[in-house]
Amino acid sequence: MIAPDTPDDPDPAEPGHPAGSAAAAAAHARVSGDDSLLLHTAVMGELHVPGGAELHLLSERAALYASRARGEGTRRVYRSAWRGYAAWCHSLGREPLAGDPNLLAMYVTRRADGGVAVSTLRVDLAAIRTAHLLAGIPLDLHDPRLAMVVEGITRRLGTRPRRQAAAAVPDVLRRLLAACASSGTALGARDRAMLLLGFGAALRRSELVALRLGDLETIPNRGIRLLVRRSKTDQHGQGQDVAVWANPADPLLCPVAAVSAWRQHRDQAQDLQGPVPESVRRERPLFCAVTKAGRATGTMLSDKAVARLVKGAAGKAGLDPERYSGHSLRAGLATAAGDAGAALPDLMRQTRHKSTQVALAYLRPADLWRNNVTERVFSIKPDAAR
Repeated sequence: MIAPDTPDDPDPAEPGHPAGSAAAAAAHARVSGDDSLLLHTAVMGELHVPGGAELHLLSERAALYASRARGEGTRRVYRSAWRGYAAWCHSLGREPLAGDPNLLAMYVTRRADGGVAVSTLRVDLAAIRTAHLLAGIPLDLHDPRLAMVVEGITRRLGTRPRRQAAAAVPDVLRRLLAACASSGTALGARDRAMLLLGFGAALRRSELVALRLGDLETIPNRGIRLLVRRSKTDQHGQGQDVAVWANPADPLLCPVAAVSAWRQHRDQAQDLQGPVPESVRRERPLFCAVTKAGRATGTMLSDKAVARLVKGAAGKAGLDPERYSGHSLRAGLATAAGDAGAALPDLMRQTRHKSTQVALAYLRPADLWRNNVTERVFSIKPDAAR
């Protein structure tokens, strides 16, 4: 199933992760008063499993899946999808963890008739399947009747996205930057650095807020080299280096200048004061919260802060904030690169897309006009056409 475009955060079972203890990473279970099993999972929250499950085996399987859970953004979406399905099942007096494809076929029919997109239905199916996997209950999403229902819905509704975030191309990016607070303030400096780095490195929201102080290196006469430690397309955390050129000719649109201005405020935060070992300093978040008094706190931001920043700046710039999101920065770089004639491999190297189909979507708007046959046809003079 297709998961939403939200990147994965560090593995909950990995040492150093906020939920890295065995108790937090592994799911655990207990038998409830009605002899059913109440399974606590890192991904789906609490799952009520019908009686008859083998507690020991189930606990082991749940721990295995929980340790391989997706990123926090995906977990939030899955939990929401599962709650909706469970509530619908309970309203009918049905058991959500029944492993019943026919029940699922009725649910997706109801959701489709309610106006949700095919992409949302796929997320629902992925979430429901994940819940069954965690509980050790078989669920066949390839069941013929369910598959035919999903295929029929897909043919009727189509898979084209109904609404995409507007791309923050350079002209729009300038307006967002100009709408930020004064560059002399910590808030203004941080917001400008986030916008320019998110754009230049084509970062997803959680990739941007996950950056550590040690992940950036300034290369003289070139720009910034940064490390994306983990992403949606790099769930095993191999890490990917990304280069972002400086723009000294235009300081307003220069990532190096923006990051340098923010670092002056960031270095004054409480978490970096005193005899802090370099190894600890390098692991502190690059971007952090700023108090109303204008002081960096050292507290890591959530990925929602990126969306709030982009939407807030768009509103102040006189743009429609509903058209913009945290993805606008990444889409803006990809769209601008396509308009500039970037080759597909070069674009994919910067955006770290694994799917050529997804990356091509950013090149096609420009390709529609590049070498278009109608340009030649309509430019033929009447005399030459005879």
